[in-house]
Amino acid sequence: KTEIGVTSATEDLGLQGRGAGLDTRNRQLVAERQRSVVTEMRRQVDALTLRAPFDGIVGQVQAVQSSNVAANAPVLSVVDLSVFEVEIRVPESFARDLDIGMPAELRSGGTTYPAKVSAVSPEVVNGEVVARLRFDEGSQPPGLRQSQRLTARILLDTRSDVLMVARGPFVDQDGGRVAYVLDGTTAVRRPVTVGASSLSMVEIVEGLQPGDRIVIAGTDQFDHADRIRISGL
Repeated sequence: KTEIGVTSATEDLGLQGRGAGLDTRNRQLVAERQRSVVTEMRRQVDALTLRAPFDGIVGQVQAVQSSNVAANAPVLSVVDLSVFEVEIRVPESFARDLDIGMPAELRSGGTTYPAKVSAVSPEVVNGEVVARLRFDEGSQPPGLRQSQRLTARILLDTRSDVLMVARGPFVDQDGGRVAYVLDGTTAVRRPVTVGASSLSMVEIVEGLQPGDRIVIAGTDQFDHADRIRISGL
């Protein structure tokens, strides 16, 4: 009887140990499930926080507070103060010469900063093409703000030791092949060859010499005469 009692007690002890192990495992599973619930709730809460991929400031808020927002709808805009781009409008006649990576200059407060063309719109609106300029790395001036106006200059071509004059209506008259050269009080019609041109200057390839004075405006009134007497000089 004693041996039977010992055997029974041993079996009961084993069953109690296995039962305790099952209870412990169940409690561990419940704890893991609760940790998963907490992790998912934290993920959902974190998903409600909007994070920009860069440091900046809020520009515009496009959603009303406490309102429902559709998926992928704009909520606000963030401005990256470390990388500014300048939007410029280029006349259509010069648009064909624009290319991404072209050197440019931006002037702010009397100081010139190097830049490059970063984008060119393929669309022509009101005879103009929209392009963007980006400051060279490390050359962006401090204190820039959105919608600030700067003076921009794109270097389409660089030439040295050329003869150039101020650009005027004479370039568009007669296809830029004729200029009236001043000889005292007389303007003499002379054939010329025009080269590269910018908004303010034009290159003269042939027909003029350094020091020559020409009439750049008002030649439409000369009626293609070979010589014109000009008074008041």
